Amino acid sequence: MKLNRATLQINKPTKFSEDVDFSKKEFDPLFLRGITKCHVDMEATQYDEFLRVDFDIDASIIAVCAYTLDDVKLPLKIHEEIAFSDNPEDDSSFYEENVIIDLDEYILGIILAYIPAKVVKKGAKPPKDGEGYRVLTEDQLAKERSEKKDDRWSKLDDLDL
Repeated sequence: MKLNRATLQINKPTKFSEDVDFSKKEFDPLFLRGITKCHVDMEATQYDEFLRVDFDIDASIIAVCAYTLDDVKLPLKIHEEIAFSDNPEDDSSFYEENVIIDLDEYILGIILAYIPAKVVKKGAKPPKDGEGYRVLTEDQLAKERSEKKDDRWSKLDDLDL
């Protein structure tokens, strides 16, 4: 989705609507299998030195279940605002020197930011202990680490420093 700043009128919001295709984009297969649908409604307003873009994103993703590694279809409805500036010194917005801005990477970044860190398939249970491995909670792991003493370092305890 490309936005030409030269076609926007100053201080007048302009609305756009488009489907964005991320089917050819490669993702980490242990986190996200793909984005199957992405529809973006946006409103762009050009001001003197910056451009404000309000996004309404309706996306469907295929994430990976943290417990079973199965595919999980996850719908996302996102409202986000991004500001672009002509000034490279402006820390409050993205610097874009070009008149035509490719918004696909910004839209992708917004979608990725809204994916939960831990996606769990409905009804999935955490894995159980098995042969050669154990499943611990964070508290159990911290307790075991604090109680466990490494004998390789015990000779250092005998040194007088």
